[in-house]
Amino acid sequence: MRSPYLNAAEAAARLGIKPASLYVYVSRGLLRSEPGEGRSRRYRSDDIDRLMAKRDGVEGALDFGAPVLDSALTRIAEGSFAYRGRDAIKLAPRTSLEDIACLLWNTQAGIAFAPRNLPAPLPWPKASSATTRLQAALPLAGSSDPDATARDPKARAASAGRVLRLVAGAIAGKSASARPCDTVLAQSWKLDRKGSALVRSALVLCADHELNPSSFVARCVASTGASLYDAVAAGLAALQGPRHGGASRRTEAWLREIDGADDIPKVIAERARRGERFPGTGHPLYPMGDPRGAYLIDALAASYPRDDEQKRVRQIADAVAIQTGVPANIDFALAALARVLKLPEDAPMQIFTLGRTVGWLAHALEQQDSGRLIRPRARYIGPI
Repeated sequence: MRSPYLNAAEAAARLGIKPASLYVYVSRGLLRSEPGEGRSRRYRSDDIDRLMAKRDGVEGALDFGAPVLDSALTRIAEGSFAYRGRDAIKLAPRTSLEDIACLLWNTQAGIAFAPRNLPAPLPWPKASSATTRLQAALPLAGSSDPDATARDPKARAASAGRVLRLVAGAIAGKSASARPCDTVLAQSWKLDRKGSALVRSALVLCADHELNPSSFVARCVASTGASLYDAVAAGLAALQGPRHGGASRRTEAWLREIDGADDIPKVIAERARRGERFPGTGHPLYPMGDPRGAYLIDALAASYPRDDEQKRVRQIADAVAIQTGVPANIDFALAALARVLKLPEDAPMQIFTLGRTVGWLAHALEQQDSGRLIRPRARYIGPI
């Protein structure tokens, strides 16, 4: 007779995953664990069977559902997230984007960010947007990088460093340099010390977020053997969609709509009664609130406590939370940051793009290390 319980090793074997991955399933509420003998945990056989049926049918697996592949980069669980086991919120105020890159890429700064490790200079099209510059620059730079398709770990890390510096330069509309990414933006936007520190923190918090659409696309492209430049170009394309990176633009738009309102709580209450949505709020992976958004909004208040715009966006976030019970997320926080620091139009998307480039590269490198091609099957539902 089959036992109603399985130990961790048996449960992992039944599911075909690593024992460490069981915790991910439990933390997401996909699987229950109960105390076993000593300090061990045990799992119900019926729960394992149900999870296998759901996973094997791919039911919801691509829509905030069951994990579809293993990754050692970012863990999202229990209302927090960490880069390789290090709490990202605690890293935000005291690390640079390059520090996070070295952590996620599993390399050293002397390899990825050596002073002379720069991409070939490229002329930028006049009056072009940062996205347009990047879409033009990535394939050109990739074709001239001798390490673009290298498999040696040090060569790949050096190529990743060049890609990140290229993206920073393209966003600023300048030639790539060995300066830190946050310095490149701060100098381009003429920020003071406090503003520069906030941008640096925002870049760190945007670096990676597990298998979001753009990172998954980057992994798929990297799995084919394409270059890191191609993987980042694919991630950039996915980011343009209004349901991903474009969410920051929607947030900026609705904030502009209420710029002239005197009674913020009243305006928010009226919108809520009409059933209107509030872009930049809520996140499926954080039922209790996006910690990235909370951190940046609090950091803005601490850095500019008397700033009228800071007070206004904070009032908006609080009013929405009161009316809907849904806190602000990273998209709202980036829009608030741009308003308080008086950044150029589309700066939230630019910060997100530069930060997330680190994650796209990390996923591409990890996928290349696995040596596996990502090639799922479709469930055919058409005529026979």
